[in-house]
Amino acid sequence: MNTDRPFWVTVLINCVIWVFLFFIPFLLLEPRDGITPYLQRITMTSALTVILYYFNYLYLIPKYLFNQKFLAYMLVILGTLVISCILVNLYFYFYVSVAQNWHHRPGMFIGRGMWVPLFPLLTGIAIGISIRLAREWARNEKERRELQAEKLLSELAFLKSQVNPHFLFNTLNNICSLARKKSDDTEPAIIKLSQMMRYMITDSRQDKVSLEEEVDYLNNFIELQKIRLADRVDINFKIEGDLSAIHLEPLLLIPFVENAFKHGISYNEKSRISIELTTGSGDLSFSVENSKPSGKDNLKLEEPGIGLKNVSRRLELLYPGMHQLEIQDLDNLYSVMLKIKS
Repeated sequence: MNTDRPFWVTVLINCVIWVFLFFIPFLLLEPRDGITPYLQRITMTSALTVILYYFNYLYLIPKYLFNQKFLAYMLVILGTLVISCILVNLYFYFYVSVAQNWHHRPGMFIGRGMWVPLFPLLTGIAIGISIRLAREWARNEKERRELQAEKLLSELAFLKSQVNPHFLFNTLNNICSLARKKSDDTEPAIIKLSQMMRYMITDSRQDKVSLEEEVDYLNNFIELQKIRLADRVDINFKIEGDLSAIHLEPLLLIPFVENAFKHGISYNEKSRISIELTTGSGDLSFSVENSKPSGKDNLKLEEPGIGLKNVSRRLELLYPGMHQLEIQDLDNLYSVMLKIKS
């Protein structure tokens, strides 16, 4: 049902339908007592049918049916039908038979013709119930979809807000250490952090960003990590394909990179992190591999990262049936492969 339809259009449609329904008896039946009495009976019955239809549609159904007062609804409908049939019979008795001095007049209240209007009246009630229930179902379904969409947006906003909760504090500590050493890397680090914060606070509010912006964020993150780690970690970031052709939800790739730096670095042995991003035909392939420290350093890997849980949930919500996420946890290697289809 289109609830945005102009009111005059709704009125016009209702009028056309009622006129069509009123003429159906003329097309199907042949009156035995002349067209005038027949037309008079049809006019009275039709007028009551319209009144009963809107009375049922606008008042009885919302008041009784929607409040599950079924017995009261049935009693009111039954009483309304009886009264309507009596009115039609009285109208036909006084206005038609008495006025035209019929010799075989129908009974004033009870007669074989009293229940003739029952079928069209019941039809009007049935149509009213069907249309009202259908519109109510459509309205409830629309509200359900809107609530579901709002819930989805709220959940995505919550998951997005959980991305990188400790990165700012760690990076500020690193910059503070560089400042104490009066390192030339202090200013570039502040600039990179500023760019990242602008992306996290401003750009990430958009539904989608270009892959170029997401990659710039990843590059700044990696460069800041390199300042902290110096030469202890072999870091390789490889990009292939056209980045401008793809748009995706912001902050979708960073949790995989964060996880690699969080769990793949050892201060006692050589570590390695390899990141590859490939695009083609509108599809995206993103892989992250990191070496796993041996011995005691490896114990922290037993707890799955909250960031990976969040990004997995975001992928389920944003790309249902359109993504593939594979995670391998080997003895000395941890790898993640993500593919997103356009």
